[in-house]
Amino acid sequence: MIASYGESLVFTITPSANHHIADVLVDGMSVGAVSTYEFTQIAGDHTIHTLFAIDTYTITATAEGNGSITPQGELIASYGESLNFTITPSANHHIADVLVDGMSVGAVSTYEFTQIAGDHTIHALFAIDTYTITGTTEGDGV
Repeated sequence: MIASYGESLVFTITPSANHHIADVLVDGMSVGAVSTYEFTQIAGDHTIHTLFAIDTYTITATAEGNGSITPQGELIASYGESLNFTITPSANHHIADVLVDGMSVGAVSTYEFTQIAGDHTIHALFAIDTYTITGTTEGDGV
């Protein structure tokens, strides 16, 4: 662009869908992740360079009881990615339920988030195995 001495020039910075402004460099120096920048009283050459990044989201995976979810903790996923989880009970325990964003998806041993476009939670619940013992008697005994 050509600007005359003393002019002002405003730049509007717009990321593509599912991306954000990571930084704006003016004359090689960061001015932050701004969406507009104005050169005022132009009296020399300048440069403006914009850095964009894909949006990222947090997936929080937790387990309660005797078992594990893998991977576990706060995980960062980029827009559009998929993330697989494996739910494993400890010995003599079973998967009681798996909650995704607070809603039950049943006692599943795997779960996949596909086309991630927001923050999510996954929480695995485990319970001890139980057994039914049935007794019967015959004759005159108790």
